[in-house]
Amino acid sequence: MRVENFVNKSLVNVAIFTLLLTLPAIAFPVLAAASQGSIQFVPLSILAPGLTTTKPAYPIACTTPPPVVYDAYFHCYTPSEIFAAYGVDTLHNAGITGAGETIVIVDAYGSPTALSDLQFFSSTFGLSAPHLTIVYPDGTPTWNLNAMKGVKVGWAVETSLDLQWAHAIAPDANIVLIATNPAETEGVQGFPNMLKAVQYAVDTYPGSVVSQSFAATEQSFHSAADAQVAKFDKVYQQAVANYVTVLGAAGDTGTYNPIGGQGASTPTYLPYPTVNWPSSDPLVTSAGGTWLQYGWTWNPTSPTDLSYVTTPGSRTEAVWNEPFLPAATGGGLSVLFNTPSFQSGLPSNLLSGHRGIPDLSWNAAVDGGVLCYLGFPTGGGWNIIGGTSAASPQLAGLIALANQKADMSGKTHHVGYLNPLLYALPASDFYDIIPQTFGSVTIDNNELYGSGVAGYSTTVGWDLTTGFGSPNAPNFVNGLVAALP
Repeated sequence: MRVENFVNKSLVNVAIFTLLLTLPAIAFPVLAAASQGSIQFVPLSILAPGLTTTKPAYPIACTTPPPVVYDAYFHCYTPSEIFAAYGVDTLHNAGITGAGETIVIVDAYGSPTALSDLQFFSSTFGLSAPHLTIVYPDGTPTWNLNAMKGVKVGWAVETSLDLQWAHAIAPDANIVLIATNPAETEGVQGFPNMLKAVQYAVDTYPGSVVSQSFAATEQSFHSAADAQVAKFDKVYQQAVANYVTVLGAAGDTGTYNPIGGQGASTPTYLPYPTVNWPSSDPLVTSAGGTWLQYGWTWNPTSPTDLSYVTTPGSRTEAVWNEPFLPAATGGGLSVLFNTPSFQSGLPSNLLSGHRGIPDLSWNAAVDGGVLCYLGFPTGGGWNIIGGTSAASPQLAGLIALANQKADMSGKTHHVGYLNPLLYALPASDFYDIIPQTFGSVTIDNNELYGSGVAGYSTTVGWDLTTGFGSPNAPNFVNGLVAALP
């Protein structure tokens, strides 16, 4: 059955443009930064703009649980829908829920409502009661909506997203939030404290999974020998020794990335293709984004048209590139790192001697984003959130499921350093992402719409926009466990 949903395109575009101009720093996209000098750490999450308490008179794309809000154009996913779309429900039904495993989330500041938000999310969707530990290695931050021009607000959104969706995928895992508190008065914002947080995670939680939903454009650094990059790389080497899996979000602006600027400052966008670090470090598994359309299909007449049709039972997954936002998955060639050994089997003309990212992907769309409950700064309510920040914690949850199955199977250690295992898995462990045509628009690359900076092509097999594609959860987990000694 196909139910046509008619959208007044001009009104939608005007409404979105108005929201872009008027929404505070918490939304569209969240670009709150923690920086040192010209280095800018950005939380990679984007909020849909149109939720309302008034039920629209026309077809509705999203209706949330209580407190109910609606969206006429942007679709949303509950945990059960994501489970069904990727096969996570098969693992849960087999008792693979992350019990006994640990997922570590590293974010700046955290959120004053992190625990209560997670508990509300969990009880709403019938998940296990969360096991959350919050660590403030630099002291608990103070909270103010006007502080730092919205920087703390952006990280609060990021924190709730990371916690809730890592918990959704691995509901019985222990989750640790390490929330840094940059020392503003010292003129050093974020970088040393993020390093200390990742170091703490690796040292304190061997065998865990660490999700990093932040990024800085590689050109912020001079080379792989840059002092800051080298410090993190040393910690990532320790992660390998401690069987800790480290993931990093690939980015939300395609190949069009900024350097410089902080928070509300205007960054400088580079006019050529770039990628983000730490996702580009070969010791980190780079998490790219896809656009999952589950039970509905985008049906545009132009790239900025939000029209869709309802297609019950359908599942389509494209590279994440939403021109109406605009937003797109990060991906491309590193200028800091050469081709690592685990990528030696890829075509040499594709990588040209560089590290290529992402390694794999997961849904990161905003139209088709995940539901997240935010007590701060909204006072309590549902939001639709996308970005590769949504991909990284969900993939971390999936690795936690693999670690539990490894324990149950008598394996000698956890997944740990994922990349060498990942590149040896069969194609059947992934949903390969290929070009898709929707209405009059073909989505086949990660060029950010309107940027003028070329993206990379989405192709059959591994590519520089989605890596291997998104995991078929049961096959992926079983394949990883089978590859362990």
